[in-house]
Amino acid sequence: MEEVSLARIIAVAHSCPESLLSHESAALLQGAWLLAHEPDVHLLQPSSPRAPTQVLPAVVYGGPVVWGRTAGLPPRGDGRLWRGREVRLRRRRRCVPDDQRTTRMGIPVTTIARTLADCLVDLPGPDAFVVGDALLRAGCQYDRRHPERSRFSLETLLEDTAEILQTMAGCRGIARARKLLPLLSPASESPGESLTRYWLLRLGMPKPQLQIKVEDRGETWYLDLGWLVVMVEVEYDGEGKYALSGDALFREKQRQDRLSALGWRTLRVTKRDLKNPHDLLVRVLALVPANLQVHITPRPWMA
Repeated sequence: MEEVSLARIIAVAHSCPESLLSHESAALLQGAWLLAHEPDVHLLQPSSPRAPTQVLPAVVYGGPVVWGRTAGLPPRGDGRLWRGREVRLRRRRRCVPDDQRTTRMGIPVTTIARTLADCLVDLPGPDAFVVGDALLRAGCQYDRRHPERSRFSLETLLEDTAEILQTMAGCRGIARARKLLPLLSPASESPGESLTRYWLLRLGMPKPQLQIKVEDRGETWYLDLGWLVVMVEVEYDGEGKYALSGDALFREKQRQDRLSALGWRTLRVTKRDLKNPHDLLVRVLALVPANLQVHITPRPWMA
């Protein structure tokens, strides 16, 4: 569906050359991942829009008829048709300085720092957090094997974003945006990892460490996220994890056994688990040794 979103964004950009792509639209062109499939298209313009919100044509997936055409289309899958989500074009009046403008694929977009600031201010908490991680990752070219190489670019990006947020004082959502920014991390390697961390933080867990490096007998592993003080780690498993070959599954089991021998307690999380975040928190806390404590401080402002 990313291709559909990119095509829609490019079409809107060409039809509104005086405007600037922003928010998730700019993020997608900058190589960031998003939480939403088929996100709304966002534009910034210097004047007040006549129609701030406009419904865009939906896409039909899975069948021989799309946009009224029957030729030149991929073959029918399982015979089912489903309609994509109702996508809206959202226009906002905002003046964007030249130093917060750039281009991607020849299309005017907000810079990564400006895109990050806009997303943190305007998007729902989960969406803002997921795209925020991804924008930091794209902006500083993070490599878990050499995190020190991106330290300067990351600090610069965070400082630039904080400065932009200062200029947005008074905007609805600005207080949450300022508190969300230091919780973001470029070390998250998927939307699922980011969303898992979002819910654990929102429900009160201490800030975890990401991509924890573990070495044992000449091998090196990186744990998605965890808390060293209690030796608890959380691994997000995408759907591809359960399609591994026999050899890959065996290596994964060996890895898990050796982590357990080193004292790590592991919780594996899937997309389905994120539908009930409170149960997820209970399962994480159940792994904490009885002689240790984790202080829970909910962050309802992250919503």
